[in-house]
Amino acid sequence: MLPGDTFQTPSAAAKPKGPIIKHSFKPIEIFLSSPSSPISSTTHTPSKSNHPRQQEEDQNPKSPCQSSSSSSLAAFVIAHNEHLVTHILLRLPPISLLRFQSVSKQWQSIISNPTFRRLHSRGRPTTTASCFPPGVLLFPLELPRVFGFIAFRQEEVNSMANIVSHLNTFLYGPRNISCLHSCNGLLAIVFNFDNRQEFAVYNPTTRESKLVPMIETPHNYKDLNIVFDPEKSDHYKLVCIWVGSSKQWVHRFSVYSSENGVWRNTEETATDDLCYDKGMLWNGDLHWISPWNYSACFDVSNERLRPLRYTIRTPEFEEHGGDWYFGESGGHLFYIRPNEPYGMLLDFFELELERDCLRWNIKYHVDLTPLTTLYPQMIKEEYDPTFDEPCAFHIIGFLVDDKEKKTTLVISLADKIISCDFNNLTLMELADVEVDTKRDVYSWYLAFPHVETLACL
Repeated sequence: MLPGDTFQTPSAAAKPKGPIIKHSFKPIEIFLSSPSSPISSTTHTPSKSNHPRQQEEDQNPKSPCQSSSSSSLAAFVIAHNEHLVTHILLRLPPISLLRFQSVSKQWQSIISNPTFRRLHSRGRPTTTASCFPPGVLLFPLELPRVFGFIAFRQEEVNSMANIVSHLNTFLYGPRNISCLHSCNGLLAIVFNFDNRQEFAVYNPTTRESKLVPMIETPHNYKDLNIVFDPEKSDHYKLVCIWVGSSKQWVHRFSVYSSENGVWRNTEETATDDLCYDKGMLWNGDLHWISPWNYSACFDVSNERLRPLRYTIRTPEFEEHGGDWYFGESGGHLFYIRPNEPYGMLLDFFELELERDCLRWNIKYHVDLTPLTTLYPQMIKEEYDPTFDEPCAFHIIGFLVDDKEKKTTLVISLADKIISCDFNNLTLMELADVEVDTKRDVYSWYLAFPHVETLACL
């Protein structure tokens, strides 16, 4: 298969099935609060207008034929004015545009045009920083490795189900997936195939895929990140992290640009122990978290490492613990860790710019203990404190919407996915999940935020 080729997807007849996820969207009140005042139902009777023209129109209403003729004429004018049609279509969301391609040959030609798609991405940039994502894609570690999803709104379930169905068809085959990374609607995928790696980029919204040529290097592949910010560019970049064969464990970095289709080896090196497979794009840089309570970042535009490391002040009871959550939402970068050994009291850190310097500051303290009354399965009945932790849940999303003033924590249990709204202190059961003893609870490592985009590959 040559670089730039698209994949041939096999028949979906024998595809394996993953755990059943059934969306429910059941609202539950967490804490006692005063009931809302009932809204009385009233009948509204429009008042008569005193305006002379309005009175004349009331006395001489248009006949249905006149109204129909005017509507037909307007529709005819719009349909035959390609500039006007294009202007209207540019205001619609990506999923609607893909459906409207079947309206006519003219619309199909307009919407599929790469120039239109680039204009749409610029005019309606959908990023995790600018919009509330419709949901997350879930990719389990255990076999069968079949994508699932969690929709955050009822109206997004059908469209995300369609996206995931085609994604699983695309991924199904003899290739093993060794790495996945997402950024603003695009997926970077690393396949292991015949003792070699293949890099691919996939757009779940448009179902388009592209193979990326491999770079010639004596080093060993480690991780691959994709960087795509439609607010700044039509093009995406891939950042590949390599490790040398020496015992020093030195990391090296190469950058691929879709604009020119060329890899460039940087001179940057690092010995940091970072979670390179879960880089987060924020403020133009690619940020990585370390299990040792600090973060580092890569300047994507200039293709170099930032020299500073940003320390996270954590409780003294542990120097190193599991990474509970690291992610970006609403233009904010967050890191979540437990504040006490039992893991029910959480600290929410945000990376903020203070006096020309980035600092991790505590934004919230959240106690999840009240949830255990409703969900006792959040605490393990038996565990070894030497090697294990008492909590039986994971965080798969922390969503911030400054416009709507919403702050939502999405929690994964063994049999449910729930969301907690910090503003009105309410809980929503998003989905019931089939219990599987072979499958661990979904964590943030397995969740990939999804936004719609018409971006060209």
